[in-house]
Amino acid sequence: MTKRSLGVLIVTLAMVLPALAQYGGRGRRLSPSDQQRYDSYYSRWVQYKQRNDGDQIRSMERRMDDVKAQYGIPENVPYWRIASRGGERDWQGGYRWRSMLSPSDQQRFDSYYSRWINYQRTNNRDQMISMQRRMDDLKGRYNIGPEVPNERIASPGTR
Repeated sequence: MTKRSLGVLIVTLAMVLPALAQYGGRGRRLSPSDQQRYDSYYSRWVQYKQRNDGDQIRSMERRMDDVKAQYGIPENVPYWRIASRGGERDWQGGYRWRSMLSPSDQQRFDSYYSRWINYQRTNNRDQMISMQRRMDDLKGRYNIGPEVPNERIASPGTR
């Protein structure tokens, strides 16, 4: 085999293998109907969490866990990483936080974020901390981890 043929083979494998990996278990995207079903479970789960309805929370978690198992998604992948709300990446690399909040909570988050940015510019540390706490409270309400950057949740153009 010539060096050129070997090079072509390596490049071809590098392009084909990631695509093939998506079709076998882990890494496979949810079918459109399963994604829609999962999103329905997820949105109801968020509502039940806000109402603190334990039985319904557990029911939706079981249903979401069944979908995760069907697609080989690890148990430690949070529910929000699989939901399609926000239209960003999939659960593996996932940025799916934008548009997860209710319209009124999104407006509040955007307000906090805008003020947080301004307080950063003026180096007003106490107010920065206050706004960060408020954003973290909203994140917690929607089960968005603290590791999620604020700019991933704020509406585009919010400053």
